[in-house]
Amino acid sequence: MYTIPEKNIYKLPDGKLWEGDPVDVPTSQADLIAKAGKEYPTDWLKEQGWGKKVKPAKKKAAKKPATKAVKKSKVEDKSFKDFDTEDK
Repeated sequence: MYTIPEKNIYKLPDGKLWEGDPVDVPTSQADLIAKAGKEYPTDWLKEQGWGKKVKPAKKKAAKKPATKAVKKSKVEDKSFKDFDTEDK
């Protein structure tokens, strides 16, 4: 049985597989395993590690930071001048 991948498949130096454009490969010296649009034996691709579903790691729920009470300052804002009250 043969498979035609939709994207290029690269094998990274650490042994992981990556699918996508050659410009977007995350590391240098990645080996091209399968080119998009070409037929490859499905068994051979599986031997290389393609098609295995990796379970994503569970993320811990982010804790909301405790809110601190904000004290209102008693200092007046002297930058604002009300011109109507100055004349009286």
